[in-house]
Amino acid sequence: MKRFTRLALVAGVLVSALAFSGSAWAIYAPSLTVTSQRNAPGRPTAILLGHVQTAADDPTAKDTIYAPLGYGVNLTQAAGTKIGDVSARLILRGGGNAEVDVEGEVIADNPALYTSNQCAPGLHGAVWRLNITVAGTPLTVPIYVDSITAGPEAAFSSAKIQLCLAGPIGTPAGAQLLFAFFDVNGVFTNPSNTSNRVWKALFTPYTVGSPTPNPGGTTEGQALVPGRVALTMKAKSLKRGRVTITGRLLVNGAAQNITFNPTGAWNTWTTINVTVPLNNGTGNTIRFESNGQDLANLDQVEIL
Repeated sequence: MKRFTRLALVAGVLVSALAFSGSAWAIYAPSLTVTSQRNAPGRPTAILLGHVQTAADDPTAKDTIYAPLGYGVNLTQAAGTKIGDVSARLILRGGGNAEVDVEGEVIADNPALYTSNQCAPGLHGAVWRLNITVAGTPLTVPIYVDSITAGPEAAFSSAKIQLCLAGPIGTPAGAQLLFAFFDVNGVFTNPSNTSNRVWKALFTPYTVGSPTPNPGGTTEGQALVPGRVALTMKAKSLKRGRVTITGRLLVNGAAQNITFNPTGAWNTWTTINVTVPLNNGTGNTIRFESNGQDLANLDQVEIL
């Protein structure tokens, strides 16, 4: 989604400030970012996934990302379906360590075409392609996706996403990933509870100067997605006398009744505090609606 892509570009500016060019890689400490478009329990949501590392890090061969328990997972998208967008920054090791920004699309493909891949062999529930162009050359990054219903991983995860990367050996201009953000739509449904959701990832680097992965260098990362994002509103009324003011508060279409008790005087406030859930990463609509009981005498609304 365009909104998520803009978020990715902002994050890229921050990453760029931390990165520096160099030819000797000596560390490996990538990180995972996860943003949910909606946090409401049981609601479908787009998910923005991000991989972030610096130019000093060893090149990454593979990310294995685990969605926590409770998420619904839909992997029925037909081959050729656009699932989302990708925004990334690469460092060209064969191009003087120049950094370039690239954008592309996330497209569903036919899993039967990828059973013999070396990175994650076997038949998967879904395969997504990140389609980008590097130094004038098209480059496809495959992502292998599976629902998890059995085995040891089922104790902590509902889905596994395996992102397989080439480079810098064998990629156009020796391209190596610095960061990538991609959103997926129509795949995930939020857990039915409001607990915080901890996504996990395993990052495996390449052996320095070699196209061979280095499993011994694998590190772990985590990202927290809040189970509920909320605001507290303080509403005040100066309505005098013994009149009770009632109405409805609607947040993103969900309604609840609100009531102000009589104040007894024109210079006395009656205040209520209301906490409501919000959508994360997108706009929210808040509306007060009268039911004929004088809600127009609402004098102040404060967002806390």
